Amino acid sequence: MQTTLPEPTPVFDCHVHLYPDALAPKAVGELARRFGNPPAFDGTVAGLTADLARSGICGALNLPVATRPEQVASINAWAAAINRGPVRSLATLHPDTPDIPAALAAIQVAGLRGVKLHPEYQAFTLDDPRMQPVWRGCAERGLFVFLHAGGERVFTPPFRTTPRALAALLAAHPRLTVVAAHLGGFQMWDEAEAALIGRPLYLDLSHTLFWMSDAQLVRMVRRHGASRILFGSDAPWQSPDAVLRAFLALPFTVRQQRQILWDNAAGLLGLTDPVRARSDAPATLQPRASA
Repeated sequence: MQTTLPEPTPVFDCHVHLYPDALAPKAVGELARRFGNPPAFDGTVAGLTADLARSGICGALNLPVATRPEQVASINAWAAAINRGPVRSLATLHPDTPDIPAALAAIQVAGLRGVKLHPEYQAFTLDDPRMQPVWRGCAERGLFVFLHAGGERVFTPPFRTTPRALAALLAAHPRLTVVAAHLGGFQMWDEAEAALIGRPLYLDLSHTLFWMSDAQLVRMVRRHGASRILFGSDAPWQSPDAVLRAFLALPFTVRQQRQILWDNAAGLLGLTDPVRARSDAPATLQPRASA
């Protein structure tokens, strides 16, 4: 199995979940119980930073979710405070946020590049009238929307973000930049392959490796185009190191690896390549060799 990158290539994990230090023990403990698996780290910024150092991944994107509208302001203030160095963050919104245009303006002023939304936890569908100001406002302001897509381990069908619903959202809002998690639909990959591949959106790889066949994953990535695929682990619920190793074992070209692991995230988030910025970076950014 291939375990190292063939050339100095930085790796950015576009899908992690973090919590403020005071909340992390309770939040991570409860979610670990619901998911039925232990976390890879404690869900804090410090815990992620240490995990990144161990794995050779140079940075990661936090995806916060407000389950109540009154949480939005405090979560976004915290997201802006941690949005530096190797740890970056998106903002969150809730469908019942009282003044969505004002919230989007504040997000943009804070320097956050996009908004994470989770229709299951936040109880909305993509065609919900409450969401129209979000789609329009994000498109107008150049903020991208990062959406959970497909099934969800702690919820039951019917699910709110099917691949076909995503296709309808893209058709209704062609100026909106969308990232759909889990390759367009967790455990709905046949529908995602039929409805989303080739459409103008980004897809991430979180909760695909170890969950779907390598053959279908590789086929979908190649058909969609590596320039619109993002590497993601869904940490702390999967180990970034393990997910990276599994990705490196797939038959992608050096150019495709570079796009998926770094270039696409750098373009969305305005990241500077640390390999080129630091002469000692190649040694520190390579994944560890297998024991």
